[in-house]
Amino acid sequence: MTNPSLDAYQQVFGMAGLANRAGGYNGFGIQLQQQLQYDLSYYFNNVPPVKIMDQKTPSTANPSAVSELGNWDLVWGPALIEEKNEKGVPTGVADNALYVVKSNAVAFPGGPTLPTYVVAIAATNPSSLYDWETEDFSVSEVVNWTTYNPSNFAPSSYNGTDPYISKGTATGIGILLGLTSPQSAASPNTTLQQFLASLNPDPNTAIIFCGHSLAGALSPTLALYLKENKDLDAFGVTLVYPTAGPTPGEAAFANLFNSKFPPLPSGWQQQTGTYQSWNTMHWNDLDVVPHAWPVSELAKIATIYGQAPTYMTAALLNALQKMAISDSSNSGASYTRIQNQSLPGQLQHSSASSISIKTPPESLQDYMLQLSVQHVGMYNGIPAEGSNPQVNGLILTQPLPKPDLKLVPGVTAVTELEMILKIIDQIIGWISSRYVLVEKENATQNASADK
Repeated sequence: MTNPSLDAYQQVFGMAGLANRAGGYNGFGIQLQQQLQYDLSYYFNNVPPVKIMDQKTPSTANPSAVSELGNWDLVWGPALIEEKNEKGVPTGVADNALYVVKSNAVAFPGGPTLPTYVVAIAATNPSSLYDWETEDFSVSEVVNWTTYNPSNFAPSSYNGTDPYISKGTATGIGILLGLTSPQSAASPNTTLQQFLASLNPDPNTAIIFCGHSLAGALSPTLALYLKENKDLDAFGVTLVYPTAGPTPGEAAFANLFNSKFPPLPSGWQQQTGTYQSWNTMHWNDLDVVPHAWPVSELAKIATIYGQAPTYMTAALLNALQKMAISDSSNSGASYTRIQNQSLPGQLQHSSASSISIKTPPESLQDYMLQLSVQHVGMYNGIPAEGSNPQVNGLILTQPLPKPDLKLVPGVTAVTELEMILKIIDQIIGWISSRYVLVEKENATQNASADK
């Protein structure tokens, strides 16, 4: 069989993107899980049949997917969770998702060919207010890593010595470890830890944790937790490939991760591609999300796409930046990136849906459309459309092939513009709810300074 066209880094990144598919739909939890499982059957072998979609037997991956990704079997999940809002009403979206695949032979650039498992974690669902508020933006409180118990933890005061992670990251890891593979999925009725404990891999087997956006923070944190918990001792190589992630913790946590996960295993050779480093968070320098949460990086986000020429847009962006800096600073911990590699972004003037984007942004929609393109499209590549030429991505040249869209009954697809408008609503709501508090705190601090 011919080798896949994508190298191991690109394959893993592509599989992280597939975990995000559930974010493109609305529906109840079981429907969304079935939809994600059905979508994965195009890319992987042995995905259990989704009977409501008239599948009778485990899947055989589509040849076009195999030509790019290689041969992978689904071995756990997919599992996802639909949370409830503050009123106890289901959110109608997938708030977190996770699956595991295995290949018998992955050729690692500059390294050996190994049997490999990949743990793919979903990114922030743009339609999930729970993701935004409870996981992404929950950084004003921190959790001591040395005493962290994913099933029972509480924020604590920062002591300046121990490693700490944000409350949002701590919450996300607890959710992932609590997910159970459904009865109709692979390795049913098991958690990820139970599944890993059931394996008896060849000593040379590799395991890779990957994720984009929110999962760019969760994937290294989950890998470190499982490594320190000795859940990964059976694997000869443990790697992480996070992309576009916000910062999960402060300096001591970053140093701890870096010491446990060097950029290359011993004896492997460094490659020339800027995206080709393991255990390194790769990020587009025009992507707002990985600018969170170091204060010095947050100070760039209001004008990252140029100074907004309209007063209202500039005021909203400055308020957003001010709020983010306030939340980042509140605990006293200084958020610090794990080892990372920036990738050179390129401003775009239209979205994937050919919606015009004004640069500098004249409206919050312009800003969010540019953010969306930089946060997703610039990593995956943007196909040519109309008069717009193809744009090669920073990791994938062009997006993975997609099957014809077929929806599980009860599931509806979400358009890019619908996602953007939802994000705008959520950010404006967040600014409105926090602005008075921040201004009051500023007034108190100014009064103290005057005295």
